[in-house]
Amino acid sequence: MTSLYEIANDFAKLSDSDMDPELIADTLDGIEWELEGKIENCLAVIKNELAYAETLKAESKKLAERAKASEARADRIKEYIASSLETAGKKSLKAGVHQVSIRAPSKSVEILDSGSLPPELVDYETLIKPDKLAIKKKLEAGISVPGAQIKTGKPSLIIK
Repeated sequence: MTSLYEIANDFAKLSDSDMDPELIADTLDGIEWELEGKIENCLAVIKNELAYAETLKAESKKLAERAKASEARADRIKEYIASSLETAGKKSLKAGVHQVSIRAPSKSVEILDSGSLPPELVDYETLIKPDKLAIKKKLEAGISVPGAQIKTGKPSLIIK
């Protein structure tokens, strides 16, 4: 079985050869049919792989939702146990192989208005972000931009 790469190479070689034009045309027609068949099969594989990927993403989303629900149930049960121990006036309890204890709530700071905080109590962050669109326009216009260059990506396939 001939690979798509080999068919494409044969097609390119024949297009550039010095053979009789009529013979080249007949051979190219045969190779083109083979090329179309290979590409059609590859496109079918792409379609199946993308459908499988979507199925996996959907299943992943369902599993993440189920995991989140299980974590929420566990948190509610923990709150229930803590509330029950607090009501009973107990700080800790041994229950079979498990040991539970109530820890005092931690203190945290809630910022109500960060604009009214004194400057010595505020950390400042500076974000440096290159303007890629402006840099691209300058580079395409032939203007040198130190620290940047145009990079050509891979060609993309459009499937209709």
